[in-house]
Amino acid sequence: MAAQLLVALLALSSLVAAADPSDPDCKALVKPLVLDSHSPIYGKWVLAVGMWDEPGLKSDLVTVNTSWVELSASSDSGVLAVYWADRLTDGRCIQGGTNATITGMTSHITFTINGHTSYHDGKYYATCPDCLLSEDTTLLPDGKNKGRYMFLFTRSGTLEASELETFKKQAECLNFIPEYFHGGTDLCADSRETAKAAENTENGETTEAAGN
Repeated sequence: MAAQLLVALLALSSLVAAADPSDPDCKALVKPLVLDSHSPIYGKWVLAVGMWDEPGLKSDLVTVNTSWVELSASSDSGVLAVYWADRLTDGRCIQGGTNATITGMTSHITFTINGHTSYHDGKYYATCPDCLLSEDTTLLPDGKNKGRYMFLFTRSGTLEASELETFKKQAECLNFIPEYFHGGTDLCADSRETAKAAENTENGETTEAAGN
């Protein structure tokens, strides 16, 4: 997902030797999901942990404390609707929606946040039950690769210790730096729900006034 979709920092300072993705253990751990039957990734997900593969990418993440994303079907079978919300370290919430186009096993997403546009190619992998594992490649406007993030979302935002260890092994197979963020559960409220509640209240008051 987007670079802004991240969380409170827990840094590990050392590097490890890159794993061989062709290793049988890695093949078992890193199995891409086919997105033309992508209903298992639908719903609301809370970011639990994330990693990156370029040291410079970390600076894009430190202003965010918690994050959630909602993925849903659209009227176009080749398009995934994406809604996201981030709580920043200063307490502010930013959120918005966009669409992701699906090509084979890859999603293509453009985010525009505070006037800044970023481009992302995403892949999803098989992982623990009620979890969503994605690899996000961030692209520069000229199409060059800026680097990759690896995000593990869960329905609740929490992880079992064994699930975290599996995530670390998957990240090693995909050659990520062993530094990571842990997310929290102090999430932004969904502004769509707030707006709908206000609209219902206004409509109710209008109906009552008309009845009088």
